[in-house]
Amino acid sequence: MKRLKYRWLLALIPAILIAWLLTERTGVSPLENNSVDMALNPETSYDGFGRGIRSVIYDDNGLRAYTLSASEQRLFPGQVTELTEPVMQMFEGSQERWNISAASGRIQASSGGDILELQLTDAVQILRRSEEDSNVRLTSSRLTVEPPTQTMFTDARVTVSGDGLEQTSQGMHADLNADTITFLSDIQGRYYRVDN
Repeated sequence: MKRLKYRWLLALIPAILIAWLLTERTGVSPLENNSVDMALNPETSYDGFGRGIRSVIYDDNGLRAYTLSASEQRLFPGQVTELTEPVMQMFEGSQERWNISAASGRIQASSGGDILELQLTDAVQILRRSEEDSNVRLTSSRLTVEPPTQTMFTDARVTVSGDGLEQTSQGMHADLNADTITFLSDIQGRYYRVDN
């Protein structure tokens, strides 16, 4: 388990301050802000909001552990953050190995701001990049990523495709440290020869 040096919440603080300063100096009316609140989530208030957020998390050696970006981010009480169009890139050394995206997501963080769990829903795509250019793509309706343990899992239907591989499974568990994916049940698929 890698101990992360920087907190992802630090990226949100400057965005909130800049938005507040611009709102105060340009005289944006409170009605405009209320209409944004209503459009995003009329029933629940949130503590912070940002657009175009990108956080870079480093490991103990100063290398990128992963990046997390989203088109919109809403911070709620209880260390919960909702994301629109989240993209997580996970690195091995200086190389990107996993690219994970979805239509929406939710972060559960520790009181110190470390991401404990990222729950992704709707149009989840996972791209595993390899040095041999034999990329593998997984798709599902939902996925949970745990950065501290370097694991991801789902009980939903998973479709896998890659060079010479087409497979489906009900659920899967991936250990990113060991670079392994375990399919859980109702596994169907076919392997075929790819001619270059």
